[in-house]
Amino acid sequence: MMEFNAVDKYRSMLRSYGRLKKIETDNGNNIGNTESRDAVEDFFNQCYHFKDWLKKDKSIVLSFDVEKFISEGQALSLAADYCNTFKHAGLGRARSDKNLEKINTHINFDLTPRGVIASSRLELTISGEKYDAFKLALNVLKIGKSISF
Repeated sequence: MMEFNAVDKYRSMLRSYGRLKKIETDNGNNIGNTESRDAVEDFFNQCYHFKDWLKKDKSIVLSFDVEKFISEGQALSLAADYCNTFKHAGLGRARSDKNLEKINTHINFDLTPRGVIASSRLELTISGEKYDAFKLALNVLKIGKSISF
């Protein structure tokens, strides 16, 4: 039977976050309008899969209910809802009791001594509130680091 090591999935999450961070801060001298959206979706998918791996990793014993932990935390529940919105082409049951209304992509070109630096960030409008997807991802990572495994 295949083993599901949560540490491996967490490392995959970190690599995905690294790609998101590069797009958010310095993507070289070119960027399109889809990179940040793809990177955000990939990161939150990795997070959602991490949840399942945590539950199935037999080498760790968690002192909490993973599903409840996600539903009770704002960053985690918003990330789960974002992921499920795109997985199911709409959200049937929200963990956060909030709805994703709109996604805006902001593209920047900064002139620096080494040339043009392109970056892109995603702004999520969720139940009327605006969230920076990169900052939300950073909050999710901080929570992930707090889990002992």
